[in-house]
Amino acid sequence: MRRLFRFLLTLSLFTGTQAFARAQTAASAEIALIDAANFPKISALVDVYDANGEFIAGLGPSDVIVYEDGREGKADTIRRSEVPVQAVIAINPGAPMAIRDSNGVSRYDRVIAALGQWAEAQPSDSADDLSLVSLSGSLINRANARDWSVSLNAFKPDLRNSTPNLQTLAIALDTVTAPTPQPGMKRAVLFVTPRMDDPNIDNAVAPFIQRAVDAKVRVFVWFVDAEEQNVSASANAFRMLAQQTGGAFFSFSRNEPFPDLNAYFAPLRNIYQITYTSSLTTAGDHTLGLYIETPQGTIPALDKTFSVNVQPPNPIFIAPPLQITRQPPADDPYNAESLEPSQQIIEIIVEFPDGHTRRLKRTTLYVDGQAVAENTQEPFEKFLWDLSALDQSGQHEIVVEAEDALGLTKSSIGIPVTFTVIHPPGGMELILAKYSNHLVMGALAFAGLALLAILVRSRVRNIPESRRKKNRKAKEDPLTQPVPALAEPPVSAAKKVKSQPRFGWMTRQNRLPSAPAYLIRLANGGEPASASPIPVTEKDTTFGTDPVQSMLVLDDPSISPLHARIRQTREGYFVIMDHGSVAGTWVNYEAVPREGVRLKHGDRIHFGRLQYRFDLSQPPAESEPKVVPLE
Repeated sequence: MRRLFRFLLTLSLFTGTQAFARAQTAASAEIALIDAANFPKISALVDVYDANGEFIAGLGPSDVIVYEDGREGKADTIRRSEVPVQAVIAINPGAPMAIRDSNGVSRYDRVIAALGQWAEAQPSDSADDLSLVSLSGSLINRANARDWSVSLNAFKPDLRNSTPNLQTLAIALDTVTAPTPQPGMKRAVLFVTPRMDDPNIDNAVAPFIQRAVDAKVRVFVWFVDAEEQNVSASANAFRMLAQQTGGAFFSFSRNEPFPDLNAYFAPLRNIYQITYTSSLTTAGDHTLGLYIETPQGTIPALDKTFSVNVQPPNPIFIAPPLQITRQPPADDPYNAESLEPSQQIIEIIVEFPDGHTRRLKRTTLYVDGQAVAENTQEPFEKFLWDLSALDQSGQHEIVVEAEDALGLTKSSIGIPVTFTVIHPPGGMELILAKYSNHLVMGALAFAGLALLAILVRSRVRNIPESRRKKNRKAKEDPLTQPVPALAEPPVSAAKKVKSQPRFGWMTRQNRLPSAPAYLIRLANGGEPASASPIPVTEKDTTFGTDPVQSMLVLDDPSISPLHARIRQTREGYFVIMDHGSVAGTWVNYEAVPREGVRLKHGDRIHFGRLQYRFDLSQPPAESEPKVVPLE
């Protein structure tokens, strides 16, 4: 009767265990790790197992549907990789292990021999992480197969005086749940134990089952005891432990062949690496979930949270031009239609502050808020700015904007660029300057003709002496003398001179614009130079080398950018003032003070080293000299 009750109890426990195991061993997929270091390319390590706990091989990208923050996407690649195993062999010594066979070999020795053979068969480059624990604690931790085998052979427990208990399993779980040295590694425990005489063994094992399931640790059990103990409460509890955690149960009593540990660990050595292109545009925490199509149906991988730092690209100017001067070409200085330069190269670099370099969609150059150049393909870092429309001096602001493949955009800081546009002279000045060679040649030809006329006239006057005597005789004859007619008194020579212009250039006033005053360029000796007079036509005229600040540009190293100005007062007279120039401004060899100097007709003005004479177009009348007799 007692035997029948024990059999029924054992049968019920075994049946319940099998039913529970089937309920817990459905096909599953799990995201082990998400790597966003190469954003927008994101990779995930994924485990995919069938209902028997075997790794499902042969999956392709079309079998995976990606859900990023709930948005459906496609996988770019899927690759199967091999990973090492983090395994702990836990030996729980007890008296049943000391029983020897007919050859005098104990059950413990048989177990050690099987484990040793497995360790020696491991390749030398194996990266498996192996540990050995027992009742006393950890014997060797996270070692390679060779060092682990040495520690195993050196372990000599007192089997007959040892009482097996679950402390060994607790130490094994503590050891195996330590962080793995490599992402994607799976964990396993081989629990070698005899029976335990504990009437509450089922309740005692249950917390270890839950702990192993939570930590995703597969527990394999080698039950080393007499054959009749296979139906004991301990055996059934350890069988449930193996089944609930996805492991396997093996009972050894005498001569049964030991399972190959490589077969245990084979499903744990595989993992999929799935990559996809993210569409995230915001930084922070996000979720990734998968649906995997397998021959056994669709297997979901629950959402896993990951973080990513996403920032827009940052465009930066490289040595932007701060000032651009446009002027006629050197070989055609009077061409007002063609100013150089007509184009300007602008270079930039684009940084990604989030550290994730990605493809650019476009870069755009803006001038005063208007797009003037855009790149939609490589190279994105160079622009050709068309300057042909900028024909006036002034300041403009340039800004560059970059947009990446995610649609994120950012603009650079604005850079002011100052434009100086120098136009060629116009009107009569242009004609004189452009055709100066022709005018010189014409003047030389005119001078030659005049000289020829003078020579011809002198020859005509060279009359023979006889003809001159005859003429003189005719003049002395009273009958042939002409009678003088009444005429106006002759004008004095002084008045004739006074009626003519004082200076030769005044005869050419029809070729210069009308002005109340002129500046006549003088040579070093004080005589007028060949340069054209400068008309003073404005109420306020500035002089200097900077065409932006000065109305009249004087080309000499001694001239400052803004050197001096001549201002016409309401009363009609002119005042000259210096603008703090280096070389100074002088009138009649005296420096011009801060309040200025009133100019008079004929004053000599020095702008630095340049010498001019100030002439009024209507000079005041010269007073007649008066002769006062001495008394």
